[in-house]
This record gives sequence, C-alpha cells and structure tokens, in this order.
Amino acid sequence: MKIIGILLIIIGIIGIVLTVLLPEALGYAGLIAGATAILTGVVFLASCSYRATNYCQRRNNDCGC
Repeated sequence: MKIIGILLIIIGIIGIVLTVLLPEALGYAGLIAGATAILTGVVFLASCSYRATNYCQRRNNDCGC
C-alpha cells in the first residue's frame, strides 16, 4: 500500500506538471486528475501507517506496512 501511495503521488505531480506545460495536449482536466491522484496517494499512505500502528499496538508485534 505504501508503494502504491508513493506511485500515485508521483504520477499526480507528473500529471500536473505536464498539464501546466502542455495544456493543449492534455487539457485542464489533467489538473483535476493530478490533484485526485495526489490526494488518493496521501490517503493510501495515511491508512497504511494508521493501520500498521493500530494493529501493532493491539498485538504487540513488530510490523510495518
């Protein structure tokens, strides 16, 4: 999940940069798609860290996401 979140953030940033540089090729919908990808990536990263720490506190395991 952490890798997916990081990839989504990277893809979102690349999408926004390409939309700003080439608006005629991608249209301005790329800004919305890039922002959505970044927000989804942040949610993936946040859920991964929250779930791992919550699970580890209950089970006393040394786990990571």
